[in-house]
Amino acid sequence: MPLTDYEKYIRTEALLALQKRPEQLTTHDEMQFQIVHQVAELWMKLVDFELRRTVELLDEDRLAMAVRQLVRVGRVQRILIAQLDLLDTMSPKDYMTIRTGLGNGSGQESPGFKTLLRIPGEVVWPAVERLLGRRNVTLRAIYENTDEHVDLYRLCERLVDYDQLLQTWRHRHLLLVYRAIGTGTPSLKGKPSELLAQGLKQRFFPALWEVRDELFHDWTQQMLANGKDTGYH
Repeated sequence: MPLTDYEKYIRTEALLALQKRPEQLTTHDEMQFQIVHQVAELWMKLVDFELRRTVELLDEDRLAMAVRQLVRVGRVQRILIAQLDLLDTMSPKDYMTIRTGLGNGSGQESPGFKTLLRIPGEVVWPAVERLLGRRNVTLRAIYENTDEHVDLYRLCERLVDYDQLLQTWRHRHLLLVYRAIGTGTPSLKGKPSELLAQGLKQRFFPALWEVRDELFHDWTQQMLANGKDTGYH
């Protein structure tokens, strides 16, 4: 039977041939494991694509469109987080069986994941800095006077969303590791607990977190100077 136009456009024949055949599976759950990770790579490819478009829009001073792209990125990130629920249905024993086929492979080697870690600092933030330079405005001014810089504030907060959602995804992924192999079992790249502590220290747009530190520090100092104890010291 000839391929339909839909099959040709989506390339379903090639796409559905990327998984192991049923007789090749080491265990029933391996099909799910492979598909979840393959789909994740596609979603991460879309995030990369949309962030690069965001940079183009920022350089064209089209902030509303850039913010729209970032909203889309956030929705993709939420899908990435949600689909990990599927892997919770896999037993530790089945995961260990799948490991025999995965060999020394690790999710830390994912090209999509590496891109999500790299693109904020290397591609997106330089475009933000160029924009702020053209507008002659600082992050401090944006966050102190949000009503005067609504478009820039929205942009910055969508970038914080990206940062927060990526951290949420990393945390959720490591909880999945705990569920599969325990909290103290060494993984291929070190103990999961150590990975969790190390990963959660990373900030992908550090300046957007530092400006919060600055504002809060100055607020507490001002309150103390006025004889008001904020409870923070």
